[in-house]
Amino acid sequence: MLNAYVVNNVWFYALGIPALLLTSLSKGGFGLGLGVVAVPLMALVLPVPQVVTILLPMLCITDLIALWQYRGKWSWPLLRLAIPAALVGIGIGTLAIHHLDEAWLRLAVGLISVDFVRRRWWSPRRIALDTAPHNEAAPRVRPVSCLFWGATSGFTSFMANAGEPALTMYLLPFRLSNSRFAGTTAAFFAVVNLTKLMSFSMLGLFTRTTLLTSLLLTPIAVLGTYAGIRLNRRLNATLFHQLSCAILLVIGVRLIYTSLKVIV
Repeated sequence: MLNAYVVNNVWFYALGIPALLLTSLSKGGFGLGLGVVAVPLMALVLPVPQVVTILLPMLCITDLIALWQYRGKWSWPLLRLAIPAALVGIGIGTLAIHHLDEAWLRLAVGLISVDFVRRRWWSPRRIALDTAPHNEAAPRVRPVSCLFWGATSGFTSFMANAGEPALTMYLLPFRLSNSRFAGTTAAFFAVVNLTKLMSFSMLGLFTRTTLLTSLLLTPIAVLGTYAGIRLNRRLNATLFHQLSCAILLVIGVRLIYTSLKVIV
């Protein structure tokens, strides 16, 4: 089945290449959240578990590129609790992968994404929050929030490659600079995806065909990552955060729509 799609079905590449470009642009730091649309697009021609399995090796490569480009620019205070929480989320995903309906997971991520944008754009406190003093070097981390969003990101990343909205919702209130935002994201997902790689291997999800497909599409992922890095450097900080919220809104609505079609 997978061989037929990969080798003979042009729709796999027609949808997969744009999806991969969106994912790799996001990995490069341009508009955090773009990567979450890759799975729904590619899932039009392949089951979600196979899509996630094909994407994962490429994500690990693009993570390493982004990690090198933004080396030393991540915020360790924001990561020291979020990463262990994400590993817990991955562990839960490993146990639940064969039992949880993926449509309900996409619906939950979509609702949370839309609600976050609503609160950021229309809350009466938004202006006060945006103009408050902020120290990137010593952000005021709330442990409960950190643990919740870290675990949610790890879990949703494992189940449907949808970990970016949860991490975005955790990081955006700190109003990090473009490079620190991208560096923190790169460090987080480098650990998450390498851990997923080990979990997927233990679960026996990789096949010769999925690995060859990943290898074939890797040059596109690398080019997209470098394009995202260049775009990140040229973006105004305010525009970057507004763009991230806009992307989250579009993704959230899309996730809700596609999930409800399956559930209803």
